[in-house]
Amino acid sequence: MARFLSDDWIRAFDAALRADPTLGARFAASPIAIAQEVASAPPYVVVLDGHGGRIVSDGSQAGDVTFVCSRATAVELARGELNAQRALTSGRLKLRGDVDRLGGAGSALAALGDVLAGLRADTEF
Repeated sequence: MARFLSDDWIRAFDAALRADPTLGARFAASPIAIAQEVASAPPYVVVLDGHGGRIVSDGSQAGDVTFVCSRATAVELARGELNAQRALTSGRLKLRGDVDRLGGAGSALAALGDVLAGLRADTEF
């Protein structure tokens, strides 16, 4: 079991994305790179495009949009206890960058919950 936001967890997140053969088709028309900045955790970028999904954590990839939040908010989002829209409207989640890109990828992003169910189950929060 990997600890949330640890290097092991980020590797497991990457593996879960890479293992899904449907992501490339889902994001081919609306590719997006989402940077995650969580207080007291290393930043990483979720890249979703025609090649599939992957995590880039070496600083070589910029995000089209960046999600910024506290660790507590990130935990609630990851567990599914809080949705992003509610976190945004309450001020617990901030967005930077090309926010319009999220709209184009919205339905494909919603399906990520199913892709990441196993990761969530194997995460120590």
